[in-house]
Amino acid sequence: MTAPAPGEEIPFLRQLASSDRPAREKALDSLRMWHSDRPQTQQRLAISLAELVGSLRSALFVPFVGAFWTTLISNFHLIDSFRLDKFLLLMRNYVNAAFSYLKRHSWPTNLTSDYLQIIEEILMESQGKVGDGLRYHILDVWVDELDKVDLERKAPLEDILSIISKTKASGRTKTLRVRADDVLADKRLLDWVGAEK
Repeated sequence: MTAPAPGEEIPFLRQLASSDRPAREKALDSLRMWHSDRPQTQQRLAISLAELVGSLRSALFVPFVGAFWTTLISNFHLIDSFRLDKFLLLMRNYVNAAFSYLKRHSWPTNLTSDYLQIIEEILMESQGKVGDGLRYHILDVWVDELDKVDLERKAPLEDILSIISKTKASGRTKTLRVRADDVLADKRLLDWVGAEK
C-alpha cells in the first residue's frame, strides 16, 4: 500500500465530498460493493478503507485508528457468520496499515506506544465488552502483518510484543492466553532478533 504524496487527496474522499452528483454516486457505488459476496470486490474495498490510514497527519493517526477499533468492537456482535470474513479481512488490513504508517514514520516512540495502547486495551479488556473472536483475530494476524511490513526488521519488536506478553500472562480466558503464547513462539520473530545483532 502506498501513501498519497503530501497534500494529495484520496480520490475516494474527494469523490464522496464532491458537489458533482455522478462523482458522489461513483463513490457510493464503491461502498455498496461491501454488500457484494464477491471476494475480489470485498478485498478491494477492505484495502481502500485501510489505505485511508496512510493519508493521515500524525496528530490524527491514533484518534482515527482508535475510532476504527471502537466502532468495530461495538458492532462486532452484530456481524453474522455470512459477513464475518469481510470484517476479518478489514481488521487484517487495518493492522497492516497501522504497521505501515508507523514504519513510514520510522517507528516514532510516541505514536507506536499510543497505537500499541489501543491494541493492548482490546486484548486485555476484562469485562467481556470485546468479542473473543476479535481478539483471536488480532493475535492471528499480528506477526503476519508485521512480517509483511517490516522487511528490514527495524520495528521495535520488544514493544510490539510486550502487549502480547501481557495477554499471555493475564488475558481474560485460557484460550486467549494460549493464542498469545502461540504468537510469541512464532519462529519468524527470530528474524528480528538476528537483525539486532
